[in-house]
Amino acid sequence: MTLILLLFLSSTSLQLLAGNLTITVEGVNTEQELNIRSVLSIEQLSNQEVTNPSRLRYLHSLADSEIRTALQPFGFYRPQITTELRKSDQDWRARYTVSPGKPLLISELDIQISGAASDDETFQQLLTKSSLRQGQPLIHSQYEQLKKQLRSLAVERGYYQAEMTRHRVDVNLSEYTATVMLYLDSGPRFNIGEITFAPNPFADDYLRLYATFATGDPAQNSRLIELQSALIDTDYFRRVEVRPLWNQMSDTEVPVYVDLDANKRTKYHAGLGYGTDTGARAKLGMTKRWVNRQGHQFHTQLLTSEIITNLSAEYSIPGQNPRQDRYSLLFSLLDENSDSVETRNYSVGITRQQQYGSLQQVIALNYQQEESTFSGETDTSHFLIPQINYSTISTKDRLHVKNGYRLSLQLRGSSKTLLSTEDFIQTRLNAKGIYSINNKFRLLGRAEAGTTWVDNFDALPASLRFFAGGDNSVRGYDYKSLGPRNDSGDVVGGRNLFVGSIELDYRLKENWGVAAFIDSGNAFDDTEFSLHTGIGIGLRWFSPVGPVRFDLAVPQNDGDNSSLHLHFNLGADL
Repeated sequence: MTLILLLFLSSTSLQLLAGNLTITVEGVNTEQELNIRSVLSIEQLSNQEVTNPSRLRYLHSLADSEIRTALQPFGFYRPQITTELRKSDQDWRARYTVSPGKPLLISELDIQISGAASDDETFQQLLTKSSLRQGQPLIHSQYEQLKKQLRSLAVERGYYQAEMTRHRVDVNLSEYTATVMLYLDSGPRFNIGEITFAPNPFADDYLRLYATFATGDPAQNSRLIELQSALIDTDYFRRVEVRPLWNQMSDTEVPVYVDLDANKRTKYHAGLGYGTDTGARAKLGMTKRWVNRQGHQFHTQLLTSEIITNLSAEYSIPGQNPRQDRYSLLFSLLDENSDSVETRNYSVGITRQQQYGSLQQVIALNYQQEESTFSGETDTSHFLIPQINYSTISTKDRLHVKNGYRLSLQLRGSSKTLLSTEDFIQTRLNAKGIYSINNKFRLLGRAEAGTTWVDNFDALPASLRFFAGGDNSVRGYDYKSLGPRNDSGDVVGGRNLFVGSIELDYRLKENWGVAAFIDSGNAFDDTEFSLHTGIGIGLRWFSPVGPVRFDLAVPQNDGDNSSLHLHFNLGADL
């Protein structure tokens, strides 16, 4: 019993005397310190109670050797190290002061590329960009990076039998220099053989238009992956796999097989929703993913709401480069009956859409006939309108944007000599940018401007006039409620438009956030105009299909209805 009591008291006294361990490393940069701490055995006791001083002293004795090892990848082989372990009150402190000294230099850099790649300039370009240099410090990560890059480039360029025949680093501590050797034997370069496709609803010649390579070209992994991505993006297929057939290789030619599973040919979609601009709304649509073996597509949609009904149809024809070039035949019936606008529009047209990197160009020719009613008077007009649009979007994730922007420019016009009621030229510019201040705050800016050159503005129908107000314009005002008015006080739209908005949103937690904003703008005829401003707050739900926005806004101008306006909107930020 006495022995048990003594053991208990001894254990209790040790626990009362135990203190925490603090470790400091001085004299090195952040990257070097992180590497040192990753190999220090004593680091496992950092900020913990020291219950076994003997083990602590043993781990401390290993520190000098471990720090030397940790500095070698950075080229330091002769560091000066001072180690100290002391106890202050109940706590322990381990302190390591390091002077890395002079880095070990590369005295000889021997890089050789043999085989078919010896004449490939891409490898020489890689060596030129490499940070590994004779006379420079030996940084082991640079050596490993270049070795990895050479291997990856060989596979990427079609040298599938490439191997590193020699790769080593010899360190001479007596002379304090290093010799680096990297020998790559690329072997032969393999080329694309016959390209075949699994049975599918499309002509092989059409599907080959999506490839950026042909039989006889070098077999490059990136191009095979690019073809796979391009075919998936068409929406024709639910599964695509592009693979080289090595077991059927002939000499240096590798056949490529594209395995495909087609999607369902017809896709139907329907939806119900509500927007403060449109009221309750419904959507019905049908898409023929392919009409024939040449990849033609057909899409039709009926969109109806309390103020707008729109029936549209589009027949699309891929161009010679279907990933970047597409033609469409368009048809539309539009009936709009809002507080400001009453119009019926019938239009047919043809467009050509081309993609230049992130820039999209759309050239269109539309013929429209429209009946517009203002103050009980209905006018009928017809226009043949050539139009060109440019747009670009830059962001990593359109559904959850942290940073990015969207720009679009539209230019259109008509002539009375070409089936049109009136001559006019109109341009419109839209811009929006998003910047994340930190993980919680985002700043959003939006601007829209447009102008019209026309002699007889009254001849323009509602669809060719500018209006402001609504969910995506100046919040705090009803849909298309801002603009010049006629003698009866009805909004009739203007020649020009300017709208700007600044918004700050804050992510509360998970998928919820709040926002504060100020919008200002108007449609107008002359150079002198008054801006109408709305300010408000909003609630954000960042749903899987994009942000859902609930906004409360109040108009600020004298004479405006100062009642609270609710705005509801769903869609991508950009």
